[in-house]
Amino acid sequence: MKEKTVPSEPKNILYFSSFGNLRWGGQKSLFHLVTRLDKQKYRPYVVLPTDEDFAEALRQKNVEIVIQNLPSTNLFNPFLLLSTIRFLFKLINDYEIALIHTDGPRNTLYAGLAAKFKRRPLVWHIRSSEKDRYDALLVPLCTKIILVANALRRRFAWTRNNKKFTTIHNGVDLSEFDNSASLCPNIRSEYNMGEDAILIGSFARIDAMKGQRHLIEACEKLRKIFPFKLFLYGEVFDQDYYHACIKTIEKLGLQECVVFGNHKKDIFSIMKEMDLVVLNSPIAEAFSRSVIEAMAAGKPVIVTDVGGSAEAIEEGVSGFVVTPGDTEMLADRMVRLGKDKELREKFGFEARKRVENLFTIEMNVEKTELIYAELLGGKTH
Repeated sequence: MKEKTVPSEPKNILYFSSFGNLRWGGQKSLFHLVTRLDKQKYRPYVVLPTDEDFAEALRQKNVEIVIQNLPSTNLFNPFLLLSTIRFLFKLINDYEIALIHTDGPRNTLYAGLAAKFKRRPLVWHIRSSEKDRYDALLVPLCTKIILVANALRRRFAWTRNNKKFTTIHNGVDLSEFDNSASLCPNIRSEYNMGEDAILIGSFARIDAMKGQRHLIEACEKLRKIFPFKLFLYGEVFDQDYYHACIKTIEKLGLQECVVFGNHKKDIFSIMKEMDLVVLNSPIAEAFSRSVIEAMAAGKPVIVTDVGGSAEAIEEGVSGFVVTPGDTEMLADRMVRLGKDKELREKFGFEARKRVENLFTIEMNVEKTELIYAELLGGKTH
């Protein structure tokens, strides 16, 4: 008689988030990951710096959380360093943590030191292309480093240890786009715009790092070609930059053509009303959720060739990649899409198909779980 196989207990994973809100893409990605793990294999515990909407969303999904704001990185304060490590030791022991998953330099430093002492594998999830002064110290503390785009490997060009790095692109929940019902009035009706008007959307915080001012300047060149309206949906992150955008709008006489939208509305439904979406980041970008979300909504996307943006779309097939800061090139691509409905529909179809094939949340979680299985299945240090 065959013996029954007793299922093993799920492994406990301790996650760290650099922010306590769900305003940023990284926290949304983390939320999707921890709430979709295979519960028979993994049990998540999440450390948050503040008790905000992220904590509430996790509580609703019955994910256990710990509110603890880790102190600023200070290697020259041994008391602070040791007291923080001691706190993490207690978490690891109390929750019987098998693996640690971090998302920022600060929590990676403290958790990395604790992981080394407690002989636990640590995964650092890199969601930024910008270098940190502690990068050279942090890499040796990690067992594995997940990059959200291949382009982020350049941040660590100084190390040749390629086995430590792997790329797992962000993923979206396609059902959120298929099932979304508009919670706002039809935009064309709301702004009294005909079917010939082109609706251009940009979904990013209002910040110089997202390039809205240059996008406004590029839109000035569309005015004589077709009616349009540019919708800028995003939290005002930099007030000075926001006012600079307003001044640019006034200088170009585009007051009737540019709208700063309410970013707290049903963004998925709004995306579906746009004719095209633009992310005009001038310097750095990791792998923007708004880009693959727009693609999931079946929209053609124009991105700048910075960071991992170009990995999201297929140039000339599902969107366009433009040179950062080149307003002429950006305007040209918007004109090409704006004038050609058939091209917009073709690009939108290909964009959706590309997300279905490469960037779903199910793929993201599955690939991440494979990393966990690899690290927990054998020797990790």
